[in-house]
Parts: sequence; C-alpha cells; structure tokens
Amino acid sequence: MLTILMPHNKIFLLMIGAFLVFQSSLYAIDYDSIVCTDKVYEKNLKTVRLHPPEWEEGYPVYDLNSDNYLLFGFDQIESPVESFYYTIIHCTYDWKPSELMFFEYADGFEENEILDYEESQSTFVPYTHFTLEIPNRDVTLTKSGNYLLVVYSKNDDKIKILITKRFMVYESIVEVDARVNPCVVSDYRKAYQKLDFTVFRKGIEVYDAQAEIKPVVLQNYQWNNAAFDIPYSFIDNERIVYEWDDKTCFDASNEFRYFNFNNLELNSERVENIEYKKPYYYISLTKDKSEMFSPYRSSDDINGSYVIRTNRFENKNFPEIQSEYAIVSFKLEYNTPINNADIYLFGDLTGYEINDDSRLLYNIETRCYEKLLFLKQGYYNYRYLLVDKDASKKPDHSFFEGSHQQTENNYLLLLYYREIGSSYDRLIYFSVF
Repeated sequence: MLTILMPHNKIFLLMIGAFLVFQSSLYAIDYDSIVCTDKVYEKNLKTVRLHPPEWEEGYPVYDLNSDNYLLFGFDQIESPVESFYYTIIHCTYDWKPSELMFFEYADGFEENEILDYEESQSTFVPYTHFTLEIPNRDVTLTKSGNYLLVVYSKNDDKIKILITKRFMVYESIVEVDARVNPCVVSDYRKAYQKLDFTVFRKGIEVYDAQAEIKPVVLQNYQWNNAAFDIPYSFIDNERIVYEWDDKTCFDASNEFRYFNFNNLELNSERVENIEYKKPYYYISLTKDKSEMFSPYRSSDDINGSYVIRTNRFENKNFPEIQSEYAIVSFKLEYNTPINNADIYLFGDLTGYEINDDSRLLYNIETRCYEKLLFLKQGYYNYRYLLVDKDASKKPDHSFFEGSHQQTENNYLLLLYYREIGSSYDRLIYFSVF
C-alpha cells in the first residue's frame, strides 16, 4: 500500500478551508425566502431611514457615476447593543432577486458589520443609533438597477433577517420629457392626475421597445400603487411616447395631514396634550375628521415623509441621538364603524405598510378610530387609508381625505432597460416631477 505523506502546513490549510466552508454554510442567507420590500421584522428596531445625506425626506436613489451616497440609519430601543450585519442584493425592475452574482454587481465584501453607532443623549427612552453609508469603503456597487439592503443578526448558528430596505442606483443614459397632467377620462377628470412622458431613443439601441424598456411610475414613493408594465402609445425612430388616459392615472387625494412634537414643553399645532408618565411621554393629537367633502386645503407637506427634530438641547446638530421617543395617540372621529373595510395610518411613519401595526381600531365610547404609535421626536406627515376587506384589498386614499386635482404630489419616473441578451435590468433614468 502506498502511503502519501502531506506536509503539516498543507493539512492545516485544508482544515482551515473546511472550517470556513462549514461556517459559511451555517450562516448562509436563504435568498429565495427574502421578500424584496421595505420591512422591519423586529419591534425594538425603530426609525429606519435610507435617504441622501442632509435630506431626510429625499428618496433612496443615487447616480452610479457620481460621488453621491445614501445614509442608512435605525435605532435599537432599550436593549444591549447587538452585532448587526448587512448585505446588498441586486433586484429586477419588479423587485425580485436578479440572476447576478454578488461579484457581478459589487466590489468588496458580501457580508459586513455595521460598526458606526452612538448611544442616545439624556433621553428617558435609551436607544442606540446605528448608521451606515452606501456605498462605503467595504462595498461599492458597479451596476445600476434596484437594490435591497438586508440587515441581519447571527444567533444560535442561524441568520435572522431584521430589516430589508429598497434603494435604486441609476445611470443618466437617455433624455426624457415628462409632465403631470389632469386625467381627461370623465370618470377620473375631477380627482385624478397622470404622468405623460416621452423617451428619446438617442443613447440606447432598442429593437423591441415593449420587451426592453420597462417604465415604472410612483406617486410620493408609494410602492403599493405604483404603475408597472406600462405599454407605449406611439413609437418612431427618435422617440417612444407614453400617453394614456388611464394607465398612469393616480388618485390625487389631498395634501397630507401633519403634526410636530419637536418641543415637549409646549403644545404645537395639532398637539392637544403632552404628558410624561414614567417611563414614557404621551402625546395626544387633536381629533381628526373626514375631509371627503371639504374644499381643497393647501399646505406645505413633505408628501408622506418625516424629519427628526428636537428642541431639547441648545445644540441641535445631533437630533438622531438627542430626540426623545414618545407614545403618540391618533384619533379619527367617525360616527359608526365601517363593517366591510379596515382603516390604516399611512405614510413613512408606518413604513407605508398596510398591516396590523398600522391598523386603527374603533372605540365605541369615543366614536373614533384609534391608534398608538411609538415615534421619535420630529415633524410627521400621515393620512388615513380605507382598505376593503374583500379579496381585492384595494386601498382608497380619498375616502377620508377627499381628492383634488390641485394636490401637489411628487411623481417618480424610473426607466429600466434590459437589452437583448442581457441578464439584468439597468436603471437608465430617474427623475421627480
């Protein structure tokens, strides 16, 4: 029998390699189970934001060929500091994991730890604020398109998904002419708006426009009613036109409701009462009423978003770690409960989600729909949404708010391009109208 003797260093390297493979299998992320949406899976993680620096209400989008970046942040509430890790997944235009491997769309490490964090300063509710820049020195992105930031922890040899957050990286490849117009179809004329746009073909080779070009239109960054799969209405050698009476029509609704509790010593507009009951502040907002039959009300809202602000300190440069958390009470006055529908608080304050965490319950004694939210000091936008209980689950943005063509909404145009033979969707245009 022939015995092969292996040098000790080679045996050691093989053992290390086997150990690393074993470790990676323990902590492997199940990509097939990930839903590419904005979601927070743990109750003690609050105020999850992803936006351009110095622009909290900005959209999570940056130019691939620039030095711009996005700032991601969240708070871990009332618990010892944990180790949080993140990875970034490339997605298709309709938010499914793409076919690209990590090394095909990114330079750097697939897994990284979030190391930048600070403890809150003199707050009754203790929390740790975590921040992360995207891209950063550990990972940069090399392709445009949709991306999903995945934050997770490692416990008991398993990965636990904690946060998923969408963002986009675009290239400025084509020119687009777009404008917000009133809908002309009689059923939509009084209360609906639409985005018409023309894509100029210079800069890209298009052989099958319907298959290769995928426009997506959002109203105020609301993915739950975004317009996908929009066909073109006219095409020639120079331009592709998208003008329809119904396919990019959106309920104009009304300006968002708002409240501000950056000052815990004084009741500001729409704040009825502020009270501290150890260990929390309690903020009672004035009762809201239905605006369905009210005339249009103009206000300088921020289209459903919020900004973190506090007046607790003379130095107001660090609201992320100086702002207090409070329990905020919402009340929507309505004489009788609606049996065939549910009512939800809608806006960035609830992550634009329609679920049990944002659903209001009817109180017979007060004749109000009511909801408590645990929020960080700042200025907030919100509205009330009615969702039918039938199979359609269609949200109605105007049942409580009314709907007016004068409403100032933002419309985001995202233009995706997958040329013949390509394996991913490039984001070749982004703008807000």
